[in-house]
Amino acid sequence: MTSKHYKDKGFSRGYMSTGKTVQELRELGEDVLQAAKDALAAGADEVMQEAKGRCPVYEGRDKRVCKGALRDSIKLKKLRGGTAYKISADARAADGMFYGQIVEFSPKINRPFLYPALDAHREEIREKIVAAVRTACRRHGK
Repeated sequence: MTSKHYKDKGFSRGYMSTGKTVQELRELGEDVLQAAKDALAAGADEVMQEAKGRCPVYEGRDKRVCKGALRDSIKLKKLRGGTAYKISADARAADGMFYGQIVEFSPKINRPFLYPALDAHREEIREKIVAAVRTACRRHGK
């Protein structure tokens, strides 16, 4: 028998299906990704606010440094379409020196604020992303 003969008789190897159309799967993927992005954005904002609360405010007499400038320089930047975020503190002294890294990492100053803020929220953010993804999947489960 030739393959033509099998076709004429309605022979088929069969196929497997998820039970969903390609469009439904595409929509599920988009909804899940958006839910994860939204949860990550909210978590990144929480970390930024925590970092601002932990940030030391300069009380010294050095005129090159403005009181509260480091805290006010803490910014949140969305990267890769919202799948990553960068939180930075880029305050400069009057002479142009960036001093956020010095405050964060110097053993002499010993006042880290960015990493402890992230550590305080890391697990909570992960849990919120997982919950958001599950909720998005359930919406499509009907």
